[in-house]
Amino acid sequence: MLKPYEKGFTSKFSGTDRIEGFFDTWVKKNSVIGEELSKIFDYKRVYKTLGTRLGTFSVKIYAYDGEGDTDWLRDESGDMLPKFRHVCTLTADLSGLQRSLKVQTGSEGQDFWRVDFKIHIRFGGTALKARLTWYEGVSISHFHP
Repeated sequence: MLKPYEKGFTSKFSGTDRIEGFFDTWVKKNSVIGEELSKIFDYKRVYKTLGTRLGTFSVKIYAYDGEGDTDWLRDESGDMLPKFRHVCTLTADLSGLQRSLKVQTGSEGQDFWRVDFKIHIRFGGTALKARLTWYEGVSISHFHP
């Protein structure tokens, strides 16, 4: 299993940068996966206006069927490299996180709103299981899709 691929971008109002086509290995090929194996991944979404619906969060999960380790899913042209395959897509409705939006000020003085959340993935069993977790100031909330 591989960490999800996300297209790179730079956002002027938040200062967010991503490297396009890079990923981390979640689980190495031929690893034995027990029921207890799980990992938590941090995500954030940034919005220019407060009136924006938070929408749906999606992230594609890929597997690498080649030998050895690799750090890239896509080539310089944006094409998927050989021996990769799409495994699944995790999708979550972020509308329940509206109260967790926090105002911040960008490098050029403009306000934007940010929400932080975690995706907790459990690998054991016959399918991936995931849940969304976020902090609401006094407690941790969970969403079980």
